[in-house]
Amino acid sequence: MKPRTYVLSVPIIGVLAAALLAGCASDPDQDGCDISALGTSGGSISLAAAVMPSRLDAGSLVTDPEGKYVVASCTDGTCRWSAAGGAYETISETGYGAISPDLTLVARKVGCSDIALVEVDGDEQVQRLEGLPNPKVTDASPVGEIAFSPDGRLVAGAGLEGDLIIWSVEDGDEVASTDLGNGVGSISFSPDGDLVAVASGDSVSVLEAESGDEVGTLAAAGDADPVWSPDGRWIAGVTTEGYPTIWDAKTLETAETLPDHPVGAVAFSPDSRSLAATSDSDDAELILWAPKALGGTGESRDLVRSAVPGSNVIFSPDGKVLYTASAEEGVAAWDVATGEPAAQLDQPPMS
Repeated sequence: MKPRTYVLSVPIIGVLAAALLAGCASDPDQDGCDISALGTSGGSISLAAAVMPSRLDAGSLVTDPEGKYVVASCTDGTCRWSAAGGAYETISETGYGAISPDLTLVARKVGCSDIALVEVDGDEQVQRLEGLPNPKVTDASPVGEIAFSPDGRLVAGAGLEGDLIIWSVEDGDEVASTDLGNGVGSISFSPDGDLVAVASGDSVSVLEAESGDEVGTLAAAGDADPVWSPDGRWIAGVTTEGYPTIWDAKTLETAETLPDHPVGAVAFSPDSRSLAATSDSDDAELILWAPKALGGTGESRDLVRSAVPGSNVIFSPDGKVLYTASAEEGVAAWDVATGEPAAQLDQPPMS
């Protein structure tokens, strides 16, 4: 049978780039499939490098619960920085598609269409998650986005055509599955792990994690990650017009939008009262927004005007520092109160 040919949209190219940067290590599956040729010796460089030089997968940026470390899937594998700044250390020679909240377990794309759960300490595989279709894509892994639930109990993974499976981390069994019919741009579990927000096309579907049944949809940009407030009451994302918006997590109705501020990524503060957002425009900025719906003034302020366009952004657990990450410039830390650099973080080499 002739291999299937795909016409890839920009969001899906982004998914593929992130998937490959996260690592396609040599790992033939039971059918003899091996996609190791897509990576390099470290398994962390791929299509993304072929498109443009990169340092890391910006979407992989996380902190540990105590805020001691910042971690990202980078050109050297899995990079970890001390939150105090300075040189990074490579804690694994292979990158990841997702990392557990406690930073002890990573999910990687392996074989034809499987996901391996691997211990960070010792690099030992503990589970292999199977079931996503293998559409015989010849130049990339057919596995797209991966996400852990906040309690580390579940893992969700997506195929390139909209297939979504949720597995149990403990035994690798399938918990739920569904077909969204479009390429998945991102996956985000609610804080209690009961719901999953999945960006697909020009909408975000909210699903029950235990069944895969759809609760409702949001009209939002599918290439921007939806994020849940830590208190579970709100979902933030970007409208199809590109503006930061929050929705009520129960009714899924729009609560507030910040007009005239096109952005590409948003993050909730730990107290669920404000949002940080990075712009996609050439006039790149990092803004803080205090929506009225969350008890704020509704106003926003520019924190810095030197964030790289298209950067990802996350808060430190104490809410005092913002971390931005871009494939080209790496990771930067910003003091929320002053807008000044909070730490000088060394950067991985360019691919």
